Amino acid sequence: MSDYEAALAYINQFINFEKHPDFTRQARLYNLDRISLLLDRLGNPHRHLKVIHVAGSKGKGSTAALIASILTQAGYRTGLFTSPHLITPRERCRIDFRPISEMEFARYVDQMKPAIKAVTRLAFQDPMRRGLEPTGAVSFFEIYTALAFSYFADCAVDFAVVEVGLGGRLDATNIVDPLVSVITPISLEHTSILGETHEAIAKEKAEIIKPNRPLVLAPQLPEAKAVFQSVAADRSASVDEVGRDIHLKRKTWNISGQTFDVETPRESYPDLFLPLLGEHQTINAATAIASVERVHHTGYTIPKASIYAGLKCVRWPGRMQVVSQSPTLLLDGAHSPTSAEALCKAVHEVFCYERLILVVGLMADKDLRGLGQVLCPVADEIIVTQAFDNPRVTPAEKIVQTWSDAGVELRACPSVREAIQLAQTIATPSDLICVTGSIILVGEAMKVLGIET
Repeated sequence: MSDYEAALAYINQFINFEKHPDFTRQARLYNLDRISLLLDRLGNPHRHLKVIHVAGSKGKGSTAALIASILTQAGYRTGLFTSPHLITPRERCRIDFRPISEMEFARYVDQMKPAIKAVTRLAFQDPMRRGLEPTGAVSFFEIYTALAFSYFADCAVDFAVVEVGLGGRLDATNIVDPLVSVITPISLEHTSILGETHEAIAKEKAEIIKPNRPLVLAPQLPEAKAVFQSVAADRSASVDEVGRDIHLKRKTWNISGQTFDVETPRESYPDLFLPLLGEHQTINAATAIASVERVHHTGYTIPKASIYAGLKCVRWPGRMQVVSQSPTLLLDGAHSPTSAEALCKAVHEVFCYERLILVVGLMADKDLRGLGQVLCPVADEIIVTQAFDNPRVTPAEKIVQTWSDAGVELRACPSVREAIQLAQTIATPSDLICVTGSIILVGEAMKVLGIET
């Protein structure tokens, strides 16, 4: 086993928490105490970073990638922390879009082990008897967060664009004091953790808004927007809102990308080109532009040309990504009814095809029925699979059973490879095959197809 493989095996131990009678699930999983203790033992690297902090339900990864691309094109050394990954965990931690190397990854994990052990030891030494709140064992995501912050600080990045993992208030990344906070559109997600209404979820995500730090807000439902505006006002955080302060106009689009105009209170950007497909990506681009303008007005030079270049050269695999033609094979990680609606709209808008064949795999915490209501009416055939490397997948049989009355032909395949091969076998050159339902599924499909990120 290589050092890198050993490092991965070590981190993967922390995916599933061991139950402990002293700790409630909420205390074990969701608090900022562990990440605070861990980072303190690592020298608090996050305090040396200039962070653009990005939360939201949909488009937060794309928006983070767009911001990072613009900053890189402006000549700044830029860290990008995102999740989940498609093929390799090293994708989560990039500088100027280059993933951390296997050697560096292994070295940072090795350096972090004493701190991880110390925090875990504190968690299981009966903290209640010592008058402390229970913190629980260090989590998988907290280790990746600390690794990224340490790597970025040691490499002296000019900026770190940091995507929230889940929610906002208790997410490990919320330890930072950002230059700018960014919130992309929200929808109902992780309702068992974040709440069952848009207002409740907005309250969780609003906690990335920091006192006297500007907020860039993508279009929101009224009940969510009211929460964000209220929190921003209470914390003296100025707000730039896409749709109110920042306006965009789409002009042309095809399989290669789209052109559009953006107008902000400070500047006009006519004829921008974006290789990412779908109207939702122009909203993400407008949000990214507003965010880097805010960075610019904190004293950093970001030429207008770098905004054009950053959008034009951005790569964000697995999101409306065309990987072959005749038949067209499309990858998109839509995993919620709202993101599936955006996918279906973009497919109808951009592609010409005879039949739409979907290859679908879902995680167990997703809205199975809601996704079926969106995907089944637009598909001519759906091939369901489950055999990708994650214990939290929805069984293919459950998907077939739940969607069985939707009026679309459903087939189940035991592996991603077989599902894609079946789709390619039954498709004609004029059909469209779309692999969707999970970023993890898309990553497995990329491995099967030999595609690199």
